[in-house]
Amino acid sequence: MSSQYDRRDFLKLTAGTLAAAAGVGLVGTASAQEKLTTSDPTATALHYTEDAATTKEATHKAGSHCANCALYQAAAEKNGYAPCGAFGGKLVASKGWCAAWTQKS
Repeated sequence: MSSQYDRRDFLKLTAGTLAAAAGVGLVGTASAQEKLTTSDPTATALHYTEDAATTKEATHKAGSHCANCALYQAAAEKNGYAPCGAFGGKLVASKGWCAAWTQKS
């Protein structure tokens, strides 16, 4: 018997490892409970601010903020923060704003 893994053994091991990692929150939902910082590269690129009232971005429209954005997952909101689709599920402030803002339908 060879001490090397064959392809089937490798796939089983990989699938098992991923399933275990997902079970302890290491894959997929790890960033879901992480608050977005303004220094995050994506936040910087989209001009994210935690308070829409303070933004000086020319594309900001009065009254637009994360809580009325289609990407804001309001059902999961806790303490004024909820996951955002534009930032991979990281938590954003309900009164925040970014250039990805899209009016809820």
